[in-house]
Amino acid sequence: MPYTFADWKQKHPLGEFEAFQREVAIYIDDTPPKPGWVQQYLWPAGRRGVMLALGLIFALVAVAGTYFGKEAVLTWFFPKVSKAWMYTSWETVTIGRQAMEISAPVHLRVSDKPLPADLNGMVEYAKSYANQQGGGMQIMVDMFSFKESASNSLDDANTIAIKGIQQEAGVSELQYTSAPMPQTDVQGIMQEGSYLYKNAVKLSFYNLIMVKGQHRWLVSIRYRSDDNAGQEVAKRVFNSVKVKPFIVRN
Repeated sequence: MPYTFADWKQKHPLGEFEAFQREVAIYIDDTPPKPGWVQQYLWPAGRRGVMLALGLIFALVAVAGTYFGKEAVLTWFFPKVSKAWMYTSWETVTIGRQAMEISAPVHLRVSDKPLPADLNGMVEYAKSYANQQGGGMQIMVDMFSFKESASNSLDDANTIAIKGIQQEAGVSELQYTSAPMPQTDVQGIMQEGSYLYKNAVKLSFYNLIMVKGQHRWLVSIRYRSDDNAGQEVAKRVFNSVKVKPFIVRN
């Protein structure tokens, strides 16, 4: 030792060896380290214990994924609409060969889709418009021109519109009412209701169905049922809808 008891004694003539040890000695802790949780709990249980632990972890992840997956539908795909929509300027457009005018806080673009099975072979012209998803509201406009030999009744249009919602994936608990529009040169029905989407979020909808001669229009709006601003925006969109006069060409 570079610093011996004899040297220390010269500076502490009354000191004892025990005091010297306490002051300058170095102790080595030979206590074995505490095992980690893997060595402590899993290794003693062997392979079976490891598999059980992993199974428990995967089960917890699955449960959390299911819960947060539903929350994601609510938050990401159907947030509440921006209240600014009620105060900003809206875009008014005239769309379709048999023109219909509509105002909306979002841009409606061509969004063609397959005809419903009920209309196959009956329609000679069809066009669809919709806004991009993600703003908390879906606005869709479908227009059809039927062949002269095909029937185009308002009752059929009413049935097909609600049937289309019922057949969509993830729709359950559908409830709705139908009311005729005031008498004009265009026959119309307003459907109002709600449904549960993927067991995660309750949505409200309006369907405005209009028929004139061989032509049919369907304006559909969907938004979260707990969104009061969404309801006000939907009503304003419907109040803007006008079917413009057109000339039937022979």
